[in-house]
Amino acid sequence: MVNKCGVVNCKGNYNKANKCRLFKLPADSLERQSWIAAIPPREHFVINPETYRICERHWKEGYAAKGIGTKARPVDPPTEFDVLKSCLPTSKPPPRTTNAEDRQLAFWREKDTIKDFSSFRPESELRKKYTNVIINRTNDRLVCVFMNDDFSESEVSIIVENKATLTCVLTLIAFKSGIRVPLGKILHPNNGMNSNSQFLEAVHIAVNFEPHCDSVTRKVVDILRSHSSESDCCRDNKNAQKLSFLTHQLQLLIEKQYSVNDYCFAIESFPHCNYELLREYLVLPSKRKLQSVVSSVDTDSVLKGTFEKVKIDQQKNVFLLVDEVKIRPTVAFAGGVLSGMAKNDENSKATSMLCVMMKALHRGPSVMISVTPVHRLTADYQYGVVMEAAGRVEKAGGHVLGSITDNHKVNQHFCKLFDRQSETTAIAKHPLSEERTWFLLFDTVHLLKCIRNNWITEKTKQITLGDDATASFEDVVQLYKEERDNILKTSPLTHSAVCPSKLQLQNVKHVLRVFNDKVVAALRLRGCSQTASFIETVLNWWKTVNVSGKGQDQRLNDPHRAVQEKASTSLDTFLMIFKQAESGQGASRIKCLTHDTRKALVQTMEGLKAVCHYLLTSAGFDYVVLREIQSDRLEGEFGVYRQTTGANCFMTSRDVFSASQKRLAKHAASFLESIEVESAPKEHTCLGISVDFEDAASMEICTADVTLTASEESSAAYVAGWLESKCEEELGFTDEEPFVTSEAKDFIHQVSRGKLKTPHACTFELVRIGLSFVKKARHRACCRKRLTGILCTLASFNDIDITCDRLFRHLSNVLLHGLQNLERDHEKDAVLLQTSVKRARMI
Repeated sequence: MVNKCGVVNCKGNYNKANKCRLFKLPADSLERQSWIAAIPPREHFVINPETYRICERHWKEGYAAKGIGTKARPVDPPTEFDVLKSCLPTSKPPPRTTNAEDRQLAFWREKDTIKDFSSFRPESELRKKYTNVIINRTNDRLVCVFMNDDFSESEVSIIVENKATLTCVLTLIAFKSGIRVPLGKILHPNNGMNSNSQFLEAVHIAVNFEPHCDSVTRKVVDILRSHSSESDCCRDNKNAQKLSFLTHQLQLLIEKQYSVNDYCFAIESFPHCNYELLREYLVLPSKRKLQSVVSSVDTDSVLKGTFEKVKIDQQKNVFLLVDEVKIRPTVAFAGGVLSGMAKNDENSKATSMLCVMMKALHRGPSVMISVTPVHRLTADYQYGVVMEAAGRVEKAGGHVLGSITDNHKVNQHFCKLFDRQSETTAIAKHPLSEERTWFLLFDTVHLLKCIRNNWITEKTKQITLGDDATASFEDVVQLYKEERDNILKTSPLTHSAVCPSKLQLQNVKHVLRVFNDKVVAALRLRGCSQTASFIETVLNWWKTVNVSGKGQDQRLNDPHRAVQEKASTSLDTFLMIFKQAESGQGASRIKCLTHDTRKALVQTMEGLKAVCHYLLTSAGFDYVVLREIQSDRLEGEFGVYRQTTGANCFMTSRDVFSASQKRLAKHAASFLESIEVESAPKEHTCLGISVDFEDAASMEICTADVTLTASEESSAAYVAGWLESKCEEELGFTDEEPFVTSEAKDFIHQVSRGKLKTPHACTFELVRIGLSFVKKARHRACCRKRLTGILCTLASFNDIDITCDRLFRHLSNVLLHGLQNLERDHEKDAVLLQTSVKRARMI
């Protein structure tokens, strides 16, 4: 039996004239179903998949096939059918309604419609259906309250008011547990209601309504806020702050509109714990958003915003705190960036981070300016970093008075690089202005530790300060041993204070347990008056240079805790003591300070005296708080950085840099009350030349003196032809014939194989000028939007009559893509080095 095509109105393979190839339905069930769905239906006909055939006429010529030889069949379902409309089954029309049904429907509609409030009487029907309903009716309102089973409290409240809308005569509002029930699907606009069936449906929805989580949360937030605002005792309650925090967290659940305080809290929480785990319990910004905020903070913008925010002129006088923090020499490769190599030695790993912090006086803000990984830091390199930081502060609006360092050998050589009158003076010429003065100070906290270390490292552990009194550290040790087992002690001495380890030598708290008023009194009780006098002298000096606020001398009844004023002479007294003190080095140091410690003390006291005189006479200060002229703020910053790595003393360079960025972002968010970086200035820089792209002369600077090679000329012609093909419908040229060089024509024809036409002269000139600009300003490349504006300005400047914005956008993409590939080739060696280092770390 000969198989025939089963498609309606098809004669495929019925006779020799219509002989053609037939295909079975696919064996795969999904593929077979797609074929059956594509075949036109026939009335009262069911397709049998085993016997049904379809001819190849129902596919387009050149259809995709699978299989080999005679077993090959089409891949896609059939698409070509020529079926008469009369052959297709038609659905029956819906039955017509009779006149009796129309009259009945109109009757019920008229009965259901509410004409006015007086005719609206649903009370009896509600009481029959709901036994726990309480109804109250007034002249213009109907209130239905549905109680719970024991009638202790209400659950649902429905209010119908005699308030007409544009389309309805009444309005309806429903509440369940204080939350409004959404009835927009059954009511008209403005909660309008005009039928009894709408009312009954609204009651049914309100009774069975389950409030959404956001609705419940919003209701809780409103209750907490109203309670906190109405309750006066809530402010004095210890849990008021916790309640406010929880209320704000609930508000963020509804709509995530983060404030400045939220970002500050997130930045503080980010380094101390698992941030993703914390976000499971608190509503916080995402890690990606937080990282974008941190990475977008610019130091120069923050400095500028800080000095604009400062309203007191005295707070614009700043000192630069300079110090190193030891790190673990580690090289890391992540995000295409190699970190851990020293800036002053490209072939060595960084062993420390040179940090420069700006500390404003008169209780002003402090900002970390630069964090630089270094290896074997030298005074010359430190001088360059400090001068760069000073220039940034001065440019932002600050007034740099000088630097504060410790008494390290590098910092001693750093001071020698300044133009000073002598080696012991702290006054030098300001490197940024010869008319000003730069004060070179050593940290008084570090000098206090140096005095203690000089005392305990002397061979006999005895020391004197220019008088006959000789202090012995054995008296302090003996005092500790006598009271070691006592419950009540006369001194705060501990084992770490009298026998410190190498790490404990850096902790000033152990030093202050020795230089203490109680120790002085206890030693005098035991007859050690000389040791007590020495400790008292050093303690009085420390009190003088560590005053933190005005009025401490009166509050604590201690004249040494007074602030520095014009009539103060305490600094002169201690300066004279340190000048008269003897010093030595090595074996020649007998009962005296080292040369470095004595020289640093004299230099610092002269510097503090000069700084106080300048601030009180020229800077408008009424008094000077000497505790602000210390590097404690920088040491505290290092402590915060260590907390970011889980209280690890030896951080990596990447840890220090990321922690400094987070702290800078927190300062920008809290002090400046903004986490957004200022917009880029209109003035751009091109190869170190200040350029305003709206100026014609600047255009000439950027495009002049740039020559293109022969290959670049040919490439520019090819790009111009491609641009004209992309924007052919939007371009119109006045010249009839294109004009470029014959070499460019040959290049375009060979590369595009005749697909691109020879470009016009104006398009070629635009590409050539744009390429010349990017070639000269490639190190200051900008985004596509800005480059598009620059190209438009270049076109108008050079009288190129092209107004197609699409062409300028395409040209910007081409130039930036080429620039990116060029930079990638230049950095190929660096990438190979980074990859090799990464593989070495993985071995």
